[in-house]
Amino acid sequence: MAHDQQLPLAIIRDLLGITRALYRAELAAAPRDSRKLEALMQIGQELRLALDMGKNAPGSMGAVAAWSWAEQATFKLGEIVSDMPVAPAVRASVTRMKRR
Repeated sequence: MAHDQQLPLAIIRDLLGITRALYRAELAAAPRDSRKLEALMQIGQELRLALDMGKNAPGSMGAVAAWSWAEQATFKLGEIVSDMPVAPAVRASVTRMKRR
C-alpha cells in the first residue's frame, strides 16, 4: 500500500465493526478463549488508533503511522477469522441490537 495515500477510513470502521462482533461472539462462547478475547481487544485498539491517526494529512507522520496500525491489525484479524465461523458473530450482534 502507498502510505502517501489517504487511509480508507470507512474500511477501517468496517473492520472495527467486524472485530467488535467477533469479540461479542467470543464473550458469549462457552468456554471463552481468553487469548482470542485479548487478541480481539488489541486489534480493536489498533484499528481505533488507525482511525484517529488516519485523519492526518496523507504523507504526514501521523498518517503513515495510521497505515502501519491498520495493516498490523488487519493482518492479525485475518489470522483470527481464518478459523472462526461467522454465525456466532452475527447472532451476538443481533442480540446486542435487540437490547438497545
